[in-house]
Amino acid sequence: MTRDLPNRHLFGIVSVCSVAGVVAALVFGVSAADWARPGSELLQSLAIAGSALLAGSFIAVMAKRFGQPGKRGFRAHVVLASVGFACVLAHWSFQVFQFPTFLIIALVALVALGLWSRSRGAIQMARTFGRKHAAFAAPEPATRERLKALIAEKRSLLAKLDPTASEATFSLQPKHWLSHPVLARAYQHRCDEELNLTGATAMLSRGQRNWRLLHRLLAWGFLAGLIMHILMVLFFAGYVADGGEIYWWHVTDWDF
Repeated sequence: MTRDLPNRHLFGIVSVCSVAGVVAALVFGVSAADWARPGSELLQSLAIAGSALLAGSFIAVMAKRFGQPGKRGFRAHVVLASVGFACVLAHWSFQVFQFPTFLIIALVALVALGLWSRSRGAIQMARTFGRKHAAFAAPEPATRERLKALIAEKRSLLAKLDPTASEATFSLQPKHWLSHPVLARAYQHRCDEELNLTGATAMLSRGQRNWRLLHRLLAWGFLAGLIMHILMVLFFAGYVADGGEIYWWHVTDWDF
């Protein structure tokens, strides 16, 4: 059985990697040596390693969605993301007025939000859980009838999505969105309506309701920005150099 990652270990891993990344960025940033430039063989290699680790952390956190142990995936997510963050920070070298700075800001926001969710956010959820609110009150007759209809509709959709699954324990996974996107969207819509009718999220603060969505949006935004950055430095090196020396490894030196 995989143990959960204690908060003290989580904060320790993130802190050590963050400090290492900042120190490395400072050292490279103040050095005038060729090997300390962001596109040098050393720092470009760190950037490649960091990008691969961050992509791996993105995949690891979705392990539960693919039927893998969630705790193991979360551990891998924390370690890969923390080490990848340190590598990317070192590659940044405090080049503030450049596009990569926005990627660093997104990464810092992701880390901060993730730490909040495991500390203060978790405490808020624990305090909210078990309160007597609409979710535990008997619904109105019309609401009960709609809930019965929703459950029947969900079971009907589930018979097409995953005939072996039980509606009581089923949750949508990426494979369902890929194989049956229309059915998956219809099922999710009914799940959302069921939550609204039962009032299950009525006592949650705005932060509790929206932090996960914000975390995902930041992650997808960072991933999109990272891909764009990689494509630019590899294929549009002439544009990135802006008339200067193209000293990093690249495929083409196209310019606009």
